[in-house]
Amino acid sequence: MRKCLWFALLGSLFAVPYFGQVKGRVVEISQNKKETTPLPGVTVFWDHTSVGSSTDENGLFSIPSSPETNRLVVTAVGYKSDTLVIKDTTKFLTIKLRGGVELNEVEVVYESTGTELSYMSTIKMETLNEHSLMKAACCNLSESFETNPSVDVNFADAVTGTKQIQMLGLSGQYAQITKENMPYMRGLANGYGLSFVPGTWIQSIQLSKGAGSVINGYESLTGQINTELQNPETSDRLNFNAYVNQNARNEYNLNAKHRFNEKFAAGILSHMSFNPMQEDLNKDGFMDIPTGKQYNIMNKYSYNSGKSFEAQFGGGYLEDVRNGGQFLNMNGHSGGGIHTDTSLLYKIGINNKKWELYSKTGFVFRKKPGTSMGLQLSYLNHDQKNVYGLNTYTGLQKTFYANYIFQGIIKTTDNTYKLGASFMNDQVDETYRFFKFKRDERVGGAFAEFAHNQGEKFNVVAGLRADYHNYYGLFFTPRLHMRYALKGNKTVFRVSGGRALKTANILAENTPLMATSRDWIITPSDLNMPYGLKPETGWNYGFNFTQKMKLNYKDAYVTVDLYRTDFTQQVVVDVDNNTQQVLFYNLDGPSYSNTAQFEFGWEIRKRLNIKTAYRFVDTKVNYRSGLLQKALVSEHRAFVNLSYETKGKHWLFDATLQYNGKKRLPQTLNNPEAYQRAAYSPDFYNVLAQITYLTKLNKADFHIYVGVENALDYKQSNPIVASDAPFNKYFDASMVWGPIYGRMLYAGLRFKIK
Repeated sequence: MRKCLWFALLGSLFAVPYFGQVKGRVVEISQNKKETTPLPGVTVFWDHTSVGSSTDENGLFSIPSSPETNRLVVTAVGYKSDTLVIKDTTKFLTIKLRGGVELNEVEVVYESTGTELSYMSTIKMETLNEHSLMKAACCNLSESFETNPSVDVNFADAVTGTKQIQMLGLSGQYAQITKENMPYMRGLANGYGLSFVPGTWIQSIQLSKGAGSVINGYESLTGQINTELQNPETSDRLNFNAYVNQNARNEYNLNAKHRFNEKFAAGILSHMSFNPMQEDLNKDGFMDIPTGKQYNIMNKYSYNSGKSFEAQFGGGYLEDVRNGGQFLNMNGHSGGGIHTDTSLLYKIGINNKKWELYSKTGFVFRKKPGTSMGLQLSYLNHDQKNVYGLNTYTGLQKTFYANYIFQGIIKTTDNTYKLGASFMNDQVDETYRFFKFKRDERVGGAFAEFAHNQGEKFNVVAGLRADYHNYYGLFFTPRLHMRYALKGNKTVFRVSGGRALKTANILAENTPLMATSRDWIITPSDLNMPYGLKPETGWNYGFNFTQKMKLNYKDAYVTVDLYRTDFTQQVVVDVDNNTQQVLFYNLDGPSYSNTAQFEFGWEIRKRLNIKTAYRFVDTKVNYRSGLLQKALVSEHRAFVNLSYETKGKHWLFDATLQYNGKKRLPQTLNNPEAYQRAAYSPDFYNVLAQITYLTKLNKADFHIYVGVENALDYKQSNPIVASDAPFNKYFDASMVWGPIYGRMLYAGLRFKIK
C-alpha cells in the first residue's frame, strides 16, 4: 500500500480533471483607475457560438475552450462590452470593464437567493452557495441542508448528538457524498463524517438527484452531494467566524490564504469547537447533547504554471471526541434514581482521529483545443473507538484512491468525450461485541462518457463503466441523462437512469443501533464476501420538469421531480422482527422508494423571496414479516422559506417552516407496557430563523448574526426506551423521530478581508 501511494503521488506530477477550461475574473475599473471591484452576473461567451458562462458573486467564471474561435466576448448591462483574442487558454484572465460613458452612474446588482438551479446542465444540479450557508447556523455539513427541501436532516439517535441525512426517501449512505469530486463519506465516515466538514470551510455544495456521472464511480444510487472547499486561488485573504449557542457549544474558525506569486498560492482552514455543558432538559438521566471537542485543520496549495500544467494538493488532520450518556447531577441522581457506589452509569464515548492527503493535477494540450488529462489521488487513515455502555466498537480504515481522466472533442465542442480509469483500495478492520471483521477491497475500473449538445435545445450524456472487484468480480454501470429545452431555455425537461453498486458497511452505517441492548444477528449469504453479505445493487430512474416564468414582473420558477429507486439486491436492517434483536440479511423480494417533489420559488417583491416545496415519499422494504413502509421516514413533508434583504444589504432576514409528517416506528408490542411505543409518530412543525447585520470595517466585511432553531420548542417525549434501566434488554436510544433538545438560540460573528 505504501509503495503504491508514493508511486501514485509521483505520477500525479505528470497528469486534474475538468481542465480544458478558460478561467478568469471580471472586475470594474474605478474612476481613479487605482481600485477594482469584482463584477458578478457578467455574461462571457465565445463569439458566434452558443457556448457561454457568467461570473459568480466573486466575479469568477469558467468556460470550455472553443476550437471554433479564440474571440471571447464579455458583456454586462451598463458597461462597455469587450472582445478579447485569447492566444493562451491556460492563463488565468483578469478582465477589466469600464462603465458606459452615456451613464452618469452605473450599478450592477447580482441577486442570489442562495440556491441556484441550473437550466443549461444535462444533469439537474442545485448549487448551494455561501449566501445559502449564511441563512442558518451551518456549523458543519450535516446542518447545511436545513433550508433545502431536497435533503432531510434528522438526529441519528438520542445520545450521541449525531445528525444524519435522507435523500429520495433513503438514508444518506445511498447518496454518493464527495469532497471536491473525490470520495468522502465511505466506510467509517458514514456515522459521523458529515460533522467533520465545518460550514465556513465550504465554498459551495452541488446537489444532484438520481444516477450521477460514471466518472465519479459506481456508488451513486439516490444522488450525489459534492462539497467544494475554499480554494487558495479565489477565497478571502482572511475569514474568521465565532459561534455560540445556549447549550454553550462554541466554535471558532479561521481561514487564511497567501499568494506567493502569480503561479503559487497557499491556504489554511482551521476549526475548533467545544461542548462543555451537561444538560438533561427532559429529565431522563441522559445528556441531551454530549460534551466534547473537535480540532480540525487542512492545508491547501494551488499551482498554475500559466502554460499547460496546474495542480492542487494538500492534507488535513482531525480529532473529534464526544462523551455522553448518563451523568450525576449535583444531588447524585442519575436516570435510574439515586446513584450508589455499586450502580453503573451508561456512558457514551465517541473518539475519531483522521488524517488525509490529496492531489489533483492536470495537463492541457495547447495544440489540441478542448483536450486535457488529469489525475486525482487521495489517501485516508481513519481510526475510530466508540463506547456504548458495556460494548465497544473499534475501526481502522486505510483508503487509497486514484482516478485518471482524459477529455477530448469530436470535431467541435458540441461532441465531447471522457475516458479514464480508477482504482480504489479499502482496508477496514472492525470489532464490535464478539464480531471481528477484516476486509481488503480492491476495485479497478475503466469508464467512457460521451456528451452531445444540439445547441441549447437538446443535450445527452451517456456513460458506461466496467469495474472488477476482488470480492464481487466484474460488473457494469450504465448511466444516461437527457435534457430537452423549449425556446429560450425557460422550459426544461430532463430524464435520467442508471445502475449503482455499493458495499454495505453494516457496522459503521448503523452505529445508532449500537446505543441499544439489541442482539446483532447476521444471516450470511456468501461467507467469501464482506460480512458474509452480497453487495447492494439497484437502479434509479428520474424525471424533472423546470419552468422559469415572470409573475407580477418578478422572476419565478416551478420544478417537479419524480424519482424511483429499485433495489435488485439490498442488505436489509430489520428491527421489526424482534424488539430485542437487529437482523441483517440479504433482500428476498421487492424494495423500492418512490419520490415526488413539487417546488415553487418567487421573488414576491424586490429582495423578498419565497420558496415552497412539498414532497411525497413511498419507501417500502420486504422484511421477514412482509412488505412494510420503511421506519422513521416521513411520507409527507412540506417546506416554506422566506428571505429578505434591506435595500442597502445591511440586514438579512431568513425564516424557514418545515412540516414533517408522521413516521412509522419499529414495533415494540413485545415489550412491557411501560417500554412500548406507538405505531406511528405524530406529525410536527419546525421553525428556524436568523437575522444578520452586515457592515464594513476598514474595507473588511463584518457580520453579526443571531438565530433560533426549533423556535416552537417541540421535543420528542421519552426518546429513550427504558432510560431508567439502560442495562436491561429493552433499552433502545435509536427510535428518534423528532427534535431532542428543543428550542436552541445562537449568535455569532464573521470577519472577512477580501
